[in-house]
Amino acid sequence: MRTICLILLSAFLTAGFGQQLVSNGGFEDGLDGWTQQNSGSFFITCDTSFQTDPDYEVRVYKSLAGYARVRQTVELPSTLVRFSVSAKLRAAKGTNAGYYAYAAVVLYYLNAADSVLGKTMIVQRVGSFNPVSDSFQHIIEVVNVDWQDHVFVLGDELASIPGVHNDSVAKVMISLESAGNGSSG
Repeated sequence: MRTICLILLSAFLTAGFGQQLVSNGGFEDGLDGWTQQNSGSFFITCDTSFQTDPDYEVRVYKSLAGYARVRQTVELPSTLVRFSVSAKLRAAKGTNAGYYAYAAVVLYYLNAADSVLGKTMIVQRVGSFNPVSDSFQHIIEVVNVDWQDHVFVLGDELASIPGVHNDSVAKVMISLESAGNGSSG
């Protein structure tokens, strides 16, 4: 069996008066504005066929060991911005001991020098990968593999991460991540 991680997503970050801060958050222009990183066997594609609506979404697929991600860093006018994402996260694993896989939408909170202060991880996981919330990360575990919407104001979400202070956050990196440590088994 193979590790399979699948992410389908459209992401938006809006400031006052509906100003969109994410460049190409609906993936209408493919991956323009997004950076890809990967190792191992993967594919990343944009299409309108992943959901019943006519909008574009991105699919990040990773099989076997390694990772695939697309990410974008956005400067924030303040933490009083609304993050919204529609995501379908799916992770499946093989039968080998210690095997894991996860699919996640991760918000990395950065200071002005691009140092990571903390993160929010919306994740569907299987196997031995078991992140826990602490002073620097908030884990939102997804058990349903259907489309789900997640919406919150960044400043309110940061209250769940006591080690990260609102006034230190200058940027957010939005990352779609798919990873696993397995091989066919």
